[in-house]
Amino acid sequence: MEEALKELIKAIEDLKDKAREGWVIVVEGTKDRDALRKIGVDGEIVTFSGFLSTAENVKGEKVVILTDYDERGEKIERGLQRALLSCGKTVDVELRKRIFCHVKKEITKVEELYAYLVREYVGV
Repeated sequence: MEEALKELIKAIEDLKDKAREGWVIVVEGTKDRDALRKIGVDGEIVTFSGFLSTAENVKGEKVVILTDYDERGEKIERGLQRALLSCGKTVDVELRKRIFCHVKKEITKVEELYAYLVREYVGV
């Protein structure tokens, strides 16, 4: 197995662990949430609905921001991180970087992760 794929799988396993530990994962949309469910991420996954409203609606104290790896995703990550920190939450943005640094030439959206993993494993 290629090294980049191994590192991607490790990052996804770390995401699954955080979800099991009660971290809330924030994504941009329902397709992103559905893709994470397909790759086995349990726990609370919240879809972004605005900086303050999302920060106020997140029940947990620890939050993983997993937005797309594009300009819009970057803007959401920065603004949401500020809003969550101002609400006293602990925020992880490193997993997003770890996941996308291994696939950024191939995919930039969370919703594409499942299909990417299937293609890489099966070689379709």
